[in-house]
Amino acid sequence: MAGVIASLFVLSGCVVADMDSSNYKYVPWIQLFQKPEASGYTNVARRKADLYDCGVVPKGSLDDPRWSLNTLNPGESSEQSGIRSQKVMSCMEAKGYKVYGFDQCGPLKKPTGLCPN
Repeated sequence: MAGVIASLFVLSGCVVADMDSSNYKYVPWIQLFQKPEASGYTNVARRKADLYDCGVVPKGSLDDPRWSLNTLNPGESSEQSGIRSQKVMSCMEAKGYKVYGFDQCGPLKKPTGLCPN
């Protein structure tokens, strides 16, 4: 019996330290694309035009914080979506954008400063 009680105390110490789900909300997808020389001052209108130029479906609202480059377009397989996403990212890099990862931008509660707009 004492072993069971001791086990409960040990197990109760194994608690996830941070259960606040808002700590894991990241910047919108569009903010991952930044001009390195102008990070934080990236021309938002130009970036949208460049994303559409690079193959983002125009009906996708880039102003919607839920917009994602990984969203499947109608009739598109996940493989086709992956290829399209890679093409868009490569095209944006060719236009001079740095494509950051969500981890590089940081969560909204603790941004790194790389993806402010």
